[in-house]
Amino acid sequence: MPHSGQIFYLPPEATEDASKGDRPHVLLSLCPPGAEIATLAYGSTKPTDARHGAEAVLVHPGATSYRGTGLAHPTYIYPSRLVSFPADALAAPAGLIIDEMPLIRESLRRALGLGTGITRERNAPGTNRRGRLMELVPALVEEWEVRYAMVVTAPGYSRTGFQQTVVPLLSDECEPRSLDVILPPASALTRVHPPLAHTMLATTMVATVHQPSLVARYLDIVVEPDLMRRVESALVLHFGL
Repeated sequence: MPHSGQIFYLPPEATEDASKGDRPHVLLSLCPPGAEIATLAYGSTKPTDARHGAEAVLVHPGATSYRGTGLAHPTYIYPSRLVSFPADALAAPAGLIIDEMPLIRESLRRALGLGTGITRERNAPGTNRRGRLMELVPALVEEWEVRYAMVVTAPGYSRTGFQQTVVPLLSDECEPRSLDVILPPASALTRVHPPLAHTMLATTMVATVHQPSLVARYLDIVVEPDLMRRVESALVLHFGL
């Protein structure tokens, strides 16, 4: 059974150069028996995103006390860049991170913006997007089978970063999972167009999308503060924070 801290090499994402081969990712979510989805943090030898404010922890495989990380080079682990992957499709782990996991977990808490509330800013480029609903581009809609998602990125990086971490908004056609947050009937998130019955925020499907290439637009809809607190509580359980 996969467990937090293990390293897995996953294929490049759609926005990446496929010639670079599989990339290291560290498993961050808890994967109890029966878990359908695993959430992993992207790993890169490049500090590009970190230099632009993204949460990251540098792991030196030759300097850490536990040498079985499975990393060949110093690698930036980006909790600000999450990947959702079928838990039963994960191959055997390449290694395990132990010493740096407390730092990575703290970095994850900051990347998710836990406790920072929702945006009170206007819907415009360069503003805080946390709590705002976005529409995904058609290619990602087809891949995820999801059209809308709610931003949970920390406010600062939300304004200036290359990425936005989001929780997908699902319709009532989907079967709720244990950590899904059911929307109250009066929630602003039910006012999306076209008018579908969107009834839950799928916390276990939390993932990061590149902006602007995967963001079609930001809507003039922001989640209620209490609903964001419920989502945060579910994220804490999903990652065991």
